[in-house]
Amino acid sequence: MTLIPILDNVLYQSQRQGRISFYMQSAGEEAAIIGSAAALMPTDEIFGQYVSLPRQTVLTRQREGGALLYRGFTLQNLMAQCFSNAEDLGTKGRMMPIHYSSPEHGFHTITSPLATQYDLELFPGYS
Repeated sequence: MTLIPILDNVLYQSQRQGRISFYMQSAGEEAAIIGSAAALMPTDEIFGQYVSLPRQTVLTRQREGGALLYRGFTLQNLMAQCFSNAEDLGTKGRMMPIHYSSPEHGFHTITSPLATQYDLELFPGYS
């Protein structure tokens, strides 16, 4: 949990310097992220998500990087996905920053266009 604020600072500064296109900090949400990841079984799936609030802009909830780190995702892989480089094993550098993906850790990525968002967490139940 103490790694998340350090990681947030490094990646937020990288975003401010133009090295990555965007980054959203987890300030104040570290315990919720790690606590929810700890409550899940290792075989449970994690879905990155957007949350829409009435009469407001979209509140983005893409701060699940800490849950991936809790599950054993390496810091090198997390940084590679944020910087969208060739070392990104999950998405091979084709995804936008903080759209984390790791099938081996049971983490499903989000998509950016909001109009395509369905209740994706329902689909594994159908399979």
